[in-house]
Amino acid sequence: MNARSDESTHPATRPGGPPRHRGTGEPDSAKRVTFTVALVATFLFLLVTAGGLVWFLSSGGPDSELTSGAEEAEAPVSGSEPSDDSPAPEGTVADPGSGVAYELPDGGWERLGDDEVPQEYSSYVVLGSVEDPDSFIVTGSQRFDGTETLEETGLRLATDTVGTFVTGGGTPEAAPSGTEEVDGHPAFGASVGSPTDEDPYGRLVLVKMDDSHGAFVLGLNTDGGTEASAAVDAALNSVGVL
Repeated sequence: MNARSDESTHPATRPGGPPRHRGTGEPDSAKRVTFTVALVATFLFLLVTAGGLVWFLSSGGPDSELTSGAEEAEAPVSGSEPSDDSPAPEGTVADPGSGVAYELPDGGWERLGDDEVPQEYSSYVVLGSVEDPDSFIVTGSQRFDGTETLEETGLRLATDTVGTFVTGGGTPEAAPSGTEEVDGHPAFGASVGSPTDEDPYGRLVLVKMDDSHGAFVLGLNTDGGTEASAAVDAALNSVGVL
C-alpha cells in the first residue's frame, strides 16, 4: 500500500529521457523585449539621420557656411570712410606720388599721362604744345639729408630747376615768396622774376612732409606774359597736402 502511494505522487518519466517540465513563458517574453528595444533604437537612428540630412541640404553644408561668413566679412560697411584711391575733385591735380595737390588753372592747361612725365617729376601739366610748352607746372619729391635748411633747399631747387629752362639771361635769382606752411606742414615758397613783367616767371612751393623727405610744386612761365604768370600764381597758391 505504501509503495503504491509513493509511486502516485511522482510524475512518470520515460526511460532514458530527461524529465518533463511545465512551460513558464519566460523565453517568449524576453524575445519580445529584445525586439522592441532593437526596433526603438533603429527608429531613433533613422530619425536622427534624416534630421541631419535635412539640415545639410537646407544650409548648403559646411562649405556654404564658410563661404557665407567670408562674404559677410568682405561686405563694405555702410558709412565707412572712402579709400585713398578716391578720385580727386574735378579741376584738381592730385599727385599721390609726392603727396600734394593743387587746382588746375583754366584756359587750355592739360595734364600729361604718366608715361609722358619726365623721370624727375611725378606729374606734369602744360599750357601750349607738349613738345615746347609756353608754361608748365610740375610736382615731385625731394629728399632731405640734414645738410641744408628748408629755405636753403627751396632756393637751390628753384634756381636749379628754373635755370634749366631759362636760357640767354644768365642764372636766375630766386627769392622767398612768403609761403611758410601748407596744411599744417612746414613749407617754403620761392619765386623767380616778377609776375607783372614780360620776362619768364616761376614759382616754387616746397613742403616738408617729414624729417627725411618733402614734396614740391613748381610752375614756370617760360615765354612770359602776365596771364600765364597769373595762372601759375593761382595754382601755387592752392597747393595742399593729400
